Amino acid sequence: MNISELKPRIYGYLGFKGAVASPQTDALIAECLTELDEQNEFRVTYKIFTERPAFLNKPPYESFLKGASAVVIEVASLGATADARIKYLSVANAAKAVVFDACASAFLEACADEWETRFGETRTYRFCPGYGGSEVYDLKYVFELLQPEKVGVTLSESYYMLPSKTVAGIIGIGISARKSCENCFMLPRCEYRKEGARCYDSEKN
Repeated sequence: MNISELKPRIYGYLGFKGAVASPQTDALIAECLTELDEQNEFRVTYKIFTERPAFLNKPPYESFLKGASAVVIEVASLGATADARIKYLSVANAAKAVVFDACASAFLEACADEWETRFGETRTYRFCPGYGGSEVYDLKYVFELLQPEKVGVTLSESYYMLPSKTVAGIIGIGISARKSCENCFMLPRCEYRKEGARCYDSEKN
């Protein structure tokens, strides 16, 4: 993974949305990415299902997975070290804490994207419960199937995953799907759309 290519995603998380960052911010991003790369504790637990788990037999999963020959369900995490670093920086250096948090989110997404290449080119993007019209409580089914506690990931009663730099995803195998704004829960208040852009455009820059 070329960590220098993560900048567009990081700028999006920071709310720049295409604005030119200052040299100071660029330097801070580089510093945070170096730290994340050096302390990388990325880990994944997953299962491949040829028969779709019951909780996926409803919208929007049905349309998302239509035609898929198999389904991958995964939980990926950067582990507790990233969370601990953010917590420390929030007291020691608030500005860096904000940047480190954004960098960690982008780093996690990139690690997961890279890991998913093992499933070949004919696959969907990672669809996460709680987005695109799905329900966040579907995470409980993901946890029942995968038991990610074995890699140090837990789910709170309010469906918040810990460590915070964790993502749960569903991937269809044998079909392709492109990200779109359709049914996104953020659409009514999306700042990107107001500016004629899309949040996922930065991932291609």
